[in-house]
Amino acid sequence: MKFKYGSALVTALVISFATVLPGLAETGIIQGSSSSRVNVRQSPSTTAPVQHYGLGGDRVTILNQTNAPDGYRWYFVEFPSSGARGWIRGDLLRVNGTYPGNSTQRISFAPGTSAATVGGKVQGTQYRDYLLNAGAGQTLTTSTVSNSPYIQVQVFDPNGSTLYTGSRNWSGVLRRTGDYRVRVRLVPEKQQSGVSGEYSLTVSVR
Repeated sequence: MKFKYGSALVTALVISFATVLPGLAETGIIQGSSSSRVNVRQSPSTTAPVQHYGLGGDRVTILNQTNAPDGYRWYFVEFPSSGARGWIRGDLLRVNGTYPGNSTQRISFAPGTSAATVGGKVQGTQYRDYLLNAGAGQTLTTSTVSNSPYIQVQVFDPNGSTLYTGSRNWSGVLRRTGDYRVRVRLVPEKQQSGVSGEYSLTVSVR
């Protein structure tokens, strides 16, 4: 199924690749049993506040890494299912290498425009992330057209909190200024079934 976009929208759309490029995102699996908790911290230090925790066997996407003064390598990770982020100490994470198919793109709008349309395809556990910068008090709107009933959209605010998860169009007034992430994926219950879906996603900020 092919999607056609209006020439004005295509002209208005400016996309640049962010740090995580297609096929280059490293992944890792948290060490331990499924009942063991691993702290996910605000910064790469064992004295940093614990933001949340992961469980043994959880798969994460590695966004950054550093050698900390404590002698450990620390990884800044994102949990694909929730979008939560934080730092995990290296000895608690098994790095798997690349996770093909995922991508992150930055969306910006040409002068005088406030909407853009992108399209793509996801299959299995793949996802497509779109970053856009917006300010507090603005309204972010997403609308999706797809050839699959299993396409799902998630919207995350700059601190990683989930603003929306669902398959319908969404609109919300933003509470803070920063980079918002819009993720397109299959619904979790279909990610292991081998199905795929094409989509057209329109985002606007006003």
